[in-house]
Amino acid sequence: MQQVCLLTVVSLFVTSAQCKTPGLQTRITDRALEYATEVALDILSKQVTGQQIPDQHGQSGDVKFDITGMNVKQFTKPSSRVSLIQNVGLSWSTSGTGLAIHGDFKYKYRKGIIKISDHGSFDLKANGINFQVKIEIGMDGTGRPTTKAVGCSCNVGSADIKFHGGAAWIYNLFSGQLENKLKDMVGGGNGLLCKQLNTLIDVNGMKSLQKLPVTVQIAKRFLLDYRFLSKPSFQTKFMETYHKGEVYWNAVPVDAPFAAPPLLKSSDTSRMMYIWLSDYVFNTMSYNALKYNQLQYNVTNKDLPSGVLNTTCPQSTCIGKIIKAIGTKFPNTTVMLYMKSTSMPNMTAQNGSTVVNASGDIVFFAQQPGGKYTYFLTLSATMSTTISLMIQNEKVFAKVLKLPISVTVKDSKIPVSPEGLNFIVKGIVSVFVEPKLNELGAAGFPLPVINSVHFTNTQLTVAKDTLLIATDLKYSG
Repeated sequence: MQQVCLLTVVSLFVTSAQCKTPGLQTRITDRALEYATEVALDILSKQVTGQQIPDQHGQSGDVKFDITGMNVKQFTKPSSRVSLIQNVGLSWSTSGTGLAIHGDFKYKYRKGIIKISDHGSFDLKANGINFQVKIEIGMDGTGRPTTKAVGCSCNVGSADIKFHGGAAWIYNLFSGQLENKLKDMVGGGNGLLCKQLNTLIDVNGMKSLQKLPVTVQIAKRFLLDYRFLSKPSFQTKFMETYHKGEVYWNAVPVDAPFAAPPLLKSSDTSRMMYIWLSDYVFNTMSYNALKYNQLQYNVTNKDLPSGVLNTTCPQSTCIGKIIKAIGTKFPNTTVMLYMKSTSMPNMTAQNGSTVVNASGDIVFFAQQPGGKYTYFLTLSATMSTTISLMIQNEKVFAKVLKLPISVTVKDSKIPVSPEGLNFIVKGIVSVFVEPKLNELGAAGFPLPVINSVHFTNTQLTVAKDTLLIATDLKYSG
């Protein structure tokens, strides 16, 4: 990826006064920007080195000269500094850049009857080059960040030219003018370095931003929306961004009828980046999953250990043996469980613990000859699931720690004993529900990060309504 990493890091997430509480918030600190400029200068060095410079022609007194085939042979990295400008963006300045340029020359000297022409090559070393550019960071109409280079300036401290070939005394007649020409080509607001910086910011930088996943499809049915609510906010030590952080039903993207809770406040700036992820993100997904009938499933023998849902079996581990009334009333068949949520599963993060509360019905049917099903039992189930969370490969992963399930009889055509209910919970529901939850958790919840930027030295804190991710960054472009 040939972009300035400064832009990549800055625009991972980009706010000001937001009109609603965000579902996701980020903070990018000056440590991240300092690291980004170092990587950016490496990329700039690769792009400037080998850069072709337009031919130059001129005359100095009695000498006409042509300079051709110029290209940059070496770029010396400068020291740099990034500062944040309130309500604007960034100011990036450097000092001590050096350039080495090689090219060919030819000249014609004519004075009276004396005519001299020759050609050769030259090497120019330009030192003490300083440049400064402002980067405006905004937001377009689709909620993506935008970048624009403003007011680039570049100054060349000194230039030393050495010629190879030709008559040395003639060089003195035009070397000064040539040095000034080359200094002007490298420096100035329209010189080589500023042109390259403007291209990197306005063209390559925007291409990089287009790869930022502000919306992500989940399971082909849901749309995770990380678009920005407003422009970035800049403080002395960091910039902050605020994002929608909502999951929609992909076919009908309508806002959920509840707002995101306030996020945890923190003044920490010791890491490069901080991400506040609200439990609102999960809860909007579960709201739409319930609304569009995604939280229902028919459980059959194919989902459980062999024969568990048989009504007749030689062993004592099938449902017809444990709940004898089922085996008596529906012999030599199988049972199907229709499981559905009756309320929206709700995630709550607080004091180091993350809990998902859910409730639903388990409806029992016995399969009859001809493929028909006969209803005979409905149970109400509630569970309060404690999960552990971890960050890996820029995704949030989850694993079930505790899965206590309480089941009561809601409606029944047969007698059900407490032992039978216990069997249903431990032998059927837990065996099916827990693996399904872990399967979802193992898929991971993607965070809005460009592929070339990775987390390192990451810490996850679970606080009230908030998952706070503190991390350093590594660029691998």
